Amino acid sequence: MIQQNNELSSDGTHVVNHELGTNLHWMHGLEEYLTYTQHPHLEKFHELKRALMYGNMWRIRDLLKREIHRGHTDLTDEFLNIILAHYTGYEHINHRKVLQYVAHSIDSEYIRKMSSWSIKWQHRANLNEHFSRGQMKSKCWMVEQLSEIYQDQYLGTVAHYGGWYATVAQNIFEQFRVKNYYNLEVDPGCIDISDDFNYEQTVGWKFKSTVQDVNDIVWKDNNSFDIKIKNLDNNMVTANVKPDLIINTSCEHMNEDWYNAIPTGTVVCLQTNDYFDNPQHVNCCRDLADAIAKYPMTEIYYSGEIDTQMYKRFMIIGEK
Repeated sequence: MIQQNNELSSDGTHVVNHELGTNLHWMHGLEEYLTYTQHPHLEKFHELKRALMYGNMWRIRDLLKREIHRGHTDLTDEFLNIILAHYTGYEHINHRKVLQYVAHSIDSEYIRKMSSWSIKWQHRANLNEHFSRGQMKSKCWMVEQLSEIYQDQYLGTVAHYGGWYATVAQNIFEQFRVKNYYNLEVDPGCIDISDDFNYEQTVGWKFKSTVQDVNDIVWKDNNSFDIKIKNLDNNMVTANVKPDLIINTSCEHMNEDWYNAIPTGTVVCLQTNDYFDNPQHVNCCRDLADAIAKYPMTEIYYSGEIDTQMYKRFMIIGEK
C-alpha cells in the first residue's frame, strides 16, 4: 500500500494526498526505459506522470477526458479513483493499481508484462526497487554498450551472476539473439518470480533461473560448469553451461572470488557503484579506476560511468 498523508484543503471541499507522488519512484524508471527505446507514447507518459506523481490538475483533466473518450469498462471506476487520488484521498490506492492504469494507457508489452507480474506477485514484486531510475538507467546503458560491441546482435549463452529477478533479461531478449540465458541467484525466493517475468523464454527453454552461489562454481577444463535446474516437469536436472558472456550487475553485493575463478579469455560485463551508504553493499568502488583495478582484464572493450542521482554506476566490458 502506498503511504498516505491526507489533510483538509483550505476551502474544506476535498482532501489532498501529498504523499502519493513521492512513493511512485518506479515511474522514473519507466521514463528511462521509454526514453531509451524511443517509445512513440513517451510524451503521453510524461503527461500521465505529471498527473499521477505531481497532481497537475491540467494533466488530470486530460486523463479524465481520455477516459470519457475510451468509454466505460470494468475498470473505469478504479481508474477514475486513481486519477483523482491526489484530490480525493482515495484510501485503497497502491503501486499495483497505478501500474495497471499505466499499462492500460501506454501501448507497451514490457509495461503490460510488469503489470501482470506485479498483480501475480503482489508485495514481493517491489516496483520501486526493481524499476527505480538507477536500476533502469543502468540496465539500458548496459544494453546500449553491448549493442555497440556485438554488432551482429548475437550473445550466445549468457550467465547472469546474482541477477535478482532478472527483469533486465527482457531488455536483452528485445535487443539480441540469445541461445540460453541462465540467472544464477543465491536467494531461492527469486527463482519462480524471475522465471515468471521471463515466462515466454522460460517455456521455450531459453531462460532459466536457479539457486547458485556464484562463488561456489566449479569450472571445468573446457571453460564450462554444471548447475542444477528445474525442468518443465519440475524435476531437478544437471545443465552444463559454457557461457559466451558473463553478466554481473551486482558486484557491490559480493567479494571478488567469483571473478578470480573465471577462466582467462572469458567475456565479462560487470557493473558496480560507489553507493557505500547502502548496508547491503559490501564491496563498492570509489571510482572507475578503482573498479578497473579490482577487476583486471586482458582487454577492455568498454569502460565508463553514469550518474544515477543517488550514486555513480561503473561498468566494464571486456575479456578477463
